[in-house]
Amino acid sequence: MPLSRHAVGNEYALGGRDLYRTADQHDPEAVLDGVAMAGLVGVLRQLGDLAEYVRRTLSRPLRSP
Repeated sequence: MPLSRHAVGNEYALGGRDLYRTADQHDPEAVLDGVAMAGLVGVLRQLGDLAEYVRRTLSRPLRSP
């Protein structure tokens, strides 16, 4: 039995590698900007996943005791 009901992915994995792979590999600042953008996109996806999880959790009817 898993210890958690809902798993949240890593923000860099959710951001997508295309955001920093298209950067010029010889320009360190461009690579870091791409990684930062991938991290921000990943954080936004995590917030969206959390909002969806809360919506599904709170939309269930409550049982009366």
